Amino acid sequence: MHSAHDDHVAFLGEEMAKEFENLSPEEARRRLRMLVPRIDINKDGFVEEAELEIWIRHKMKKWEVEEDVDAIFRDMDFNNDNHATWKEFMMRTYGFTDEDINKKWERNNLKDYIEDDRRKWKYADQDKDSRLTREEYEYFHHPKEHEVMIPYIAMKVMLEGDKDKDGFLSLQEYLDWLEMPDFHIMDKRDFEEKHDQNKDGKLDLKEVEDWRRPKNFNKALEEAQHLIEHADLNGDGKLSADEIVTSHEFFAGSYATQFGQTFHDEF
Repeated sequence: MHSAHDDHVAFLGEEMAKEFENLSPEEARRRLRMLVPRIDINKDGFVEEAELEIWIRHKMKKWEVEEDVDAIFRDMDFNNDNHATWKEFMMRTYGFTDEDINKKWERNNLKDYIEDDRRKWKYADQDKDSRLTREEYEYFHHPKEHEVMIPYIAMKVMLEGDKDKDGFLSLQEYLDWLEMPDFHIMDKRDFEEKHDQNKDGKLDLKEVEDWRRPKNFNKALEEAQHLIEHADLNGDGKLSADEIVTSHEFFAGSYATQFGQTFHDEF
């Protein structure tokens, strides 16, 4: 289900969606028309589904992941060597180092968060040099966005859900982890038919990894298809500049026109 706000945020982003609220319809249409050549990769004068998907995915990636990671990484890299050390992370995030943990936080559940961060750090550190590059820090900061972090995500599920510590998730532990302690037919069916691949009545670590691996749902493609469905007035499966401008109310505010910087930079 899509709202107008969902479409705007998917095509522009929150900041630009707010800016468009203050634009006249004429100015909104003008800016959208100027954006079309940038989305039109093959320069045939039309925006096709694949081109719109690429554009939206780029904007989603740039603004949902890269912007905050860049800012945090710069702030954390105290010695400007393009690497983040665990000590730099601890100081930036918690305000103290490992040496202070046992002294100050022994009885505080903050230790649990730190231990989880430590495990996540080790999984993100692909070259095993105990430091994180900018790319590795992105793995750390957004683990669900990256395949290399699936083992960490699965291990975290096991640590949280495997209450009897037998190395497996039983059906009840699975439901408890999902916060569905009562019998739930759909979750039970998923467990038995989708996740328990060897049909032994429990999930091992590999099965948990497969369960927690992001499925092939493509948010950018789904949004591109949705926008084309509403704006493709002649039914040819692609959008002209005129069609985008005519349907500007669907586009004014989402990833494709960008989170704030595209218009400021380009126009």
